[in-house]
Amino acid sequence: MKIAIMRRGSITSLDGVNRFCAYLAEGLRKLGHEVFIASWGFYGVERENLSKYFAEVHGLEEEIPVYTIEEKPRHGGPWAEILFDWWFKGSRLLKELGADVVVMNGVAPLRFKPKVAVAHGPLGRVSRLKRPILKALYGMYDYVVCVSKASEEEYKGITRCSEIIPLPFKTSLYMPKPLEYRSNIVVHVGTAPRKNPQVSVEAVRILRERGLDVKFVFVGARNNLIEEFARRYSFVEPLFSVDERTKAELLSRAKVLILPSSGEALPYTTLEAMASGTPPVVSSAVPSDVVIDEFNGVRVDSLNPVDYANALEKLLREEDLWLKLSRNGTEFVKRFDQVEVARRYEDVFRRLLHES
Repeated sequence: MKIAIMRRGSITSLDGVNRFCAYLAEGLRKLGHEVFIASWGFYGVERENLSKYFAEVHGLEEEIPVYTIEEKPRHGGPWAEILFDWWFKGSRLLKELGADVVVMNGVAPLRFKPKVAVAHGPLGRVSRLKRPILKALYGMYDYVVCVSKASEEEYKGITRCSEIIPLPFKTSLYMPKPLEYRSNIVVHVGTAPRKNPQVSVEAVRILRERGLDVKFVFVGARNNLIEEFARRYSFVEPLFSVDERTKAELLSRAKVLILPSSGEALPYTTLEAMASGTPPVVSSAVPSDVVIDEFNGVRVDSLNPVDYANALEKLLREEDLWLKLSRNGTEFVKRFDQVEVARRYEDVFRRLLHES
């Protein structure tokens, strides 16, 4: 099959949706399919270098062709313009490239069949005007996949999920290190407001007040707030726009991941931590079927930095608990293996092609 994996917005954004595109594409190629990626826009990279950049930043073994509707870099555009471009230019691109089936991330109108929409989330606030438009757009698709029970619940009233298929994940990028080779590093990944980085900083500051020699590392896109934290506190180290291999190496040396998020569907960050053998400390926004309290991580039912400091301190001081969560996490994450997830999508594609 020739499979198109589409991103409605920008293919160069360093986020979980583009990670999904990369890992699913690679998993499908390992199953013998021809795969290409297409998006509306891009920025920060020359268009002719997109395939190389995409492979490098996501840690892929080989380049996958990347196409864009926009010919020049654009960071974004009006929603109506993007949808209009997909209906006309995107549909034409798919025909020119000879796709057999399409997987769209971030719903957009396409004159193409069969097509699969992936509902990621979190949706956030959806206006009364936008909700019926989203409902109509999802109604144009032959199949809708949700990535978790949380995303299925969030999309109720907009679309009905045909199936829940977990995120594809590249476990081979991660090499867990024994506890004795790790440092007292707490990692926070993501600088978006809903990730609440200020809660993480304050939690680590409290730990240091209690006498724990803890270092704090931010990973994510360049952000003024994070730069301000780094100037204010000597224990804060920002790592901006690093590739997946660099992040994987950091997680394998750290002792804990912290994610005090206000909204999540199924965050890649928690899978990355577990694959690295690094227990995650997360908020109740993270699905409970992904991070199970005191089995493969620790759940905190608040956004109070003191509560996170208490959870972090317990993990840093209780070696037996840390070892149990680390061991369970590395086993748990295997169910997200990119090839096995790609097989489930392959089954969906075959059914849709047979029906059409």
